[in-house]
Order: sequence, then C-alpha cells, then structure tokens
Amino acid sequence: MATQFNSITILSVAGNNTIDGNEATTSGFSISGSGTYNGSDLSTISPDNTISVTVKWFDAAHPSGITQTISAIVDSIGGSGSNKTFTWHIDESNFSTTVSGLNLGSDSVSVTFGTGTNSATSNPFGFTYACFLRGTRVLTRHGYCPVEELAVGDEVRTLSGGWQPLRWIGHQRIATPFGLAKGAPVRITAGAFGPALPERDVYVSEDHAIFFRNQLIPARFLINGVTVFRDTSVKDIEYFHLLLDRHAVIFSEGLATESYVPCENIDWFDNTAECPQALLNAIRAGTAECLIECYPRKTTGPAVEAARALLARFAPVDAKDRAAS
Repeated sequence: MATQFNSITILSVAGNNTIDGNEATTSGFSISGSGTYNGSDLSTISPDNTISVTVKWFDAAHPSGITQTISAIVDSIGGSGSNKTFTWHIDESNFSTTVSGLNLGSDSVSVTFGTGTNSATSNPFGFTYACFLRGTRVLTRHGYCPVEELAVGDEVRTLSGGWQPLRWIGHQRIATPFGLAKGAPVRITAGAFGPALPERDVYVSEDHAIFFRNQLIPARFLINGVTVFRDTSVKDIEYFHLLLDRHAVIFSEGLATESYVPCENIDWFDNTAECPQALLNAIRAGTAECLIECYPRKTTGPAVEAARALLARFAPVDAKDRAAS
C-alpha cells in the first residue's frame, strides 16, 4: 500500500521567512514543517530518507505560482495507525537558477508531498511581520514604556479587562534588503485620528490592527499617504508582539491597538523557544484562549470608511484631497 499523506504544515521558511539575495545565490534557503500520514509503506517515511516534493512559490507577479521539484529530508516519525506523524525540512542552494522568474522576498510558498490521490498540499505560508516597531511605547502600570523594555509579568492596560500581565513577548529582527522593503512599518503620525490620537508617531507592521468602532482594522487598510503611510526610510526593523492570556485592545502612544493573537506565525519569531512550553503547545493545538479575537477584524465596510474619513478630517489642510483618495 502506498503511503497516503493526510496533511502537511509549513512551520518556517529561511531564517527570517524571507528568501533574500544572499540566501538564494550563496547559502541557499530552508523550509521546515510537519505532517501526518497512513499506509504500510514506510520506506520513504523514515528518518534521514528523502522525499521528492513540489514547492510552489507565489508573488504578486505570479499569483498562480512557480513550481520547483526538490527533495525534503524526514527528520522524525511518530504515532501509529492512521495517525502517523513526521517532521521534515528542505535545504536548497539553487533557488535563483531553478526559480529564476520569481522576485526574491516572495509572498508565500506551499509544498506538496506525494502524487495524485496519495498526496497532500500545505496551505500557503505567507511572509509577514509582527506588531510594534522598536521604540513604540505601550501603556503599563508605570506609564508608557518602550515595547523593547517590557518584560514578562509587566501589566499593560486593556480596554475591557483592566490591567493584564504579559505572558510572552515575541520579537523578530529583519536585516535582509528584501525583508526591509517588504517589512516596512506603517507610520501613524501624531494626531492622525484627532488631538493626541496618537500622542506620538506609532509604527506598526502593516497587518497590525487599530481598534475603531468596536472593530479591528489592519493598518494597511488605513494608509492615506499623508498621515498614515509605509515608512521605507526605517532601515533597522525589529518588531515586538505582546501576548496576554486573551487577545485584547491595548494602548500604544494613546492609540487603541491590538495585542498578539497567535496563529501559524508563532514560529516566525526569533525567540519562539522562550514561550512557555505549555502555552506554546496549546497555541499549536488550537486550544489556547488567546487564539480568540476580541473584536471582529474588518478590511472593508462602514467602520473602515468612517476611519478613513476621520483621518482625512484631521489631515493637514493642504493635504486633505490626497488623504481622502
């Protein structure tokens, strides 16, 4: 009986989830993940064996993807019956010539193990970055504190739950040229939403959400090119995300924003290993309370339009036409 692959998951791609010029042409890149399978043929699913797989890379210019045939190495196996599990990784040093048409710093990647009915394909793994830029201040019991100076156990102010302790602080540094271009923070200038909202400029990743009218709006959907814009002048990018017992609205420079709601990106951080193991296990198993979003997340609709109108209202007088566009 041929091995039946049931599921494939990608956990990480390259050192910082971006394929940059150096990784593609010199040192190569890596992908790692896990999967489940059944069947009696274990010859290809055993530690150190290789499996020929299809890797498909996606970017904005290639929405249908560019495929690459490559070998994955099995690292470990476990389980029994129809619930056998395995972990795997891919190491490749020939990216630029094999997938020459792809922009380095591609948006996502998927992997297919097996062929035909005996195959499984991972969900696309996107390359994004997380949360507050170094230097952004968050409201704590001791006043506003730069996010990089916070520690586990510090209490931050939440909108509906009072003071809540930090359970883990994830951080990720972006150093590659393509990562810097893709990971540029969204800058929300002081007073963008009204007097002292925020009190000082706030820098967040593009998918970090702002709280407005009981909804969470990712920052990139509020960009107006005037008071909210991608700041590509930032050359030293280090993001920090704040994990509470439950997802919550917190305050950065006076602006209501979100705490960390984990998903597959728990493995993107440079310090994932520092997350308490029991909490990490619960997040990966989908049972942690912090996985439940505290408010609905919207990218279109009345609340988004109202937020954009408010931004236009408080934009500089000579720039309101641009802000509203």
